Amino acid sequence: MEKVIKEYTHWSQADLPEDLRAELEAIEKDENQIYDRFCKDLNFGTSGLRGKMGVGTNRINSIVLKRATHGVMDYLFSKKDKPVVIIGYDTRINSKEYAMDIAKEMAAGGVEAKIFFEPTPVPVLSFAIPRLKADGGIMVTASHNPKEYNGYKVYDECGNQIDEQKARIIEKYINKRDYFERSQGVNRDPEKIFILGDEVKESYLKALKEHILLWGDEDEAKKALSALSVVYTPLNGVGRDYVMEVMRTLNIYRFKVVKEQSLWDGRFPTCQSPNPEYEESFELAIDKYCDDNTDIIISTDPDSDRMGVMARCNGNFKRLTGNQVGVLMLDYVCCCGRHSGTIGPDKIAYKSYVSSPFAEEIARHYGVQIQNVPVGFKNIAVQIEKLKSLGREKDFLFGFEESLGYLYGNYTRDKDGVLATQMICLMAACLKSKGKTLFDRLEELHKEHGYAISRTSSIEFNSEADRKKTDNLMEDLFAGKMESLMGQPLEHDLNYKDINMFKGTLRGGHQIIIRPSGTEMKIKIYAYAKGSSNKEAEMKVESLISEARNFVEDYCRA
Repeated sequence: MEKVIKEYTHWSQADLPEDLRAELEAIEKDENQIYDRFCKDLNFGTSGLRGKMGVGTNRINSIVLKRATHGVMDYLFSKKDKPVVIIGYDTRINSKEYAMDIAKEMAAGGVEAKIFFEPTPVPVLSFAIPRLKADGGIMVTASHNPKEYNGYKVYDECGNQIDEQKARIIEKYINKRDYFERSQGVNRDPEKIFILGDEVKESYLKALKEHILLWGDEDEAKKALSALSVVYTPLNGVGRDYVMEVMRTLNIYRFKVVKEQSLWDGRFPTCQSPNPEYEESFELAIDKYCDDNTDIIISTDPDSDRMGVMARCNGNFKRLTGNQVGVLMLDYVCCCGRHSGTIGPDKIAYKSYVSSPFAEEIARHYGVQIQNVPVGFKNIAVQIEKLKSLGREKDFLFGFEESLGYLYGNYTRDKDGVLATQMICLMAACLKSKGKTLFDRLEELHKEHGYAISRTSSIEFNSEADRKKTDNLMEDLFAGKMESLMGQPLEHDLNYKDINMFKGTLRGGHQIIIRPSGTEMKIKIYAYAKGSSNKEAEMKVESLISEARNFVEDYCRA
């Protein structure tokens, strides 16, 4: 606590912006708040920084972001004399202001800063970095987190989110910096800040058009797409204009946008948590905008790198999980590739370790390779870069994560909710032309390859004191403290200990994975179960999730 008080006092004596000063004074006598905000520096992970906004070293604020920017600049100058950085931001509270502060700090330090003129999707920033020959990028966003959060993602010269090695190097540079040191700029010329207009946006949308993957005759596809009825919500984020352009390109005229969630509003007034993984994010769309003709409902998160979808199932709307969409997209890509004669054993699809193993059955059926990578789309991007270095960039087939991240094509290096929207509309239109839905195709795949279901669950924590329990939990899991599930002995696979992921398997191909989230205060649980029918697989996966949750919750309460 002595170290906490020392840091709190240091901030109290510093020249703070008015909002941070008022917040600091408000917690003056609250030891718990002081501890939670000053117990550590906000963790610089492989996606950069993410956390609640507010005063303190363990919060997102202008002081913390300035220090991080100094560290990023030190890293860039270690590699190049005159680096160029592109800066993007979403619609969250303070995102634009933070982005401009970052741009000014970089310009003051001699870095050429290029900033988008409006809130922009993550995949567009990733797309722009290599296209404009920049040396890196910064995206101010907290993705799908609630309104209290913001973040600072760092990208390398390829448009990839920085990997573990680069993150650790940048972290060392950041740790050498004081929170309140004065900028030692070599150039304070405001002309060092360049505003990016529509050129990048237009080039990105052109790239999307080049990745329209049709299942057959173009005239037939246009007719099917014109018959598709879609409701879309951008959840008050940046996806709106991009998705609307995709709809025009695809000839989808039966298209409605949820007006209340189409405005750029970081308060997310009609949706407590703007996360397409949550069914409540679709409620307004269902209640006010869907009718008997609606086929699918699409949702993108505030920075538009994730896409969620609901489709008709027995007359009602039902949400497809990220795993289900990933499997369906892989099947569609492979099916189209077989039709065009472009599929083959050299093609490779990638998914994260925690994403559904059922995708491996689909890949095997089409005779393509599938490889697993650690959690984080940056790890898929690394594999794409490796293929590119071998002259095999076109062998990248598809990549997905269960957390609603998808990518088809080589135009960007991050998951893309706009591209995913384009893909899901193509798939839904193709199936509708045959009298089928997305869930019908999923049932066909299960009948052909076996019934298997994946489920995820999260246990959230509220304070840094709670977070420490997760470290002890993982150590005990690796030591074998979870001995059985569903009355069967659990076989422990320790090959993933280095990435802090516990995996246990059971007879019959069932498995459980437990890991702490890299960006949020959560323990995440992933279950996978097989059965002779959908009902049996469902029952087994729910049992796995329930027993694993009970183990984790009992441990953390002890």
